[in-house]
Amino acid sequence: MTLLVVVICVLILTLAYPLRLYLQQQSQLNELAAQNAEQRKRVEALKTAVAGYDDPEWTRDEARMRLHFTQPGEKVYLAPAAVSPPAAPSAGAAAGQPATGARTGLGQPDSRQPTQTSPAAPR
Repeated sequence: MTLLVVVICVLILTLAYPLRLYLQQQSQLNELAAQNAEQRKRVEALKTAVAGYDDPEWTRDEARMRLHFTQPGEKVYLAPAAVSPPAAPSAGAAAGQPATGARTGLGQPDSRQPTQTSPAAPR
């Protein structure tokens, strides 16, 4: 009887490692099969996209959108670019004083700012 138990234990221990490897490989095969199916779907989607490149209507639309091509006789209207917001005021302007070199009124220099004059050239 003990000999039978020893033989069964040896058989179990002998088959445990290969069985574990077999199960791991089966799970890897299942994962790879799922990845392969995803890649096949992606390849089919890319093939349909490439098939559309031969369509002259698609080419014409892409040239209009990406390259801004127009057909002969079409009128093109360009809208001006958006104006950027003015720069943030300086600390002096926040206190009610104009910034250095600022002009007031109708293009006249600010009377509160000293004006720099160049020295007269000798005659």
